[in-house]
Amino acid sequence: MESKMRKAASAKSSASSRGPLPRRGQIKSIIAASALHSICSVLSRASSDHYHSTGKVVF
Repeated sequence: MESKMRKAASAKSSASSRGPLPRRGQIKSIIAASALHSICSVLSRASSDHYHSTGKVVF
């Protein structure tokens, strides 16, 4: 019984040392921003590769 209380106390202290939980919508906005960045990175890389292979700018 005492070991369960120690585990609960240690889990509670480690959770508080991580900082506050993010507010509603912050995680979704971080995921959306990283997805947008990834898409832009892929598109810019693809367009620069196309430019180098043909020598012409294609829009």
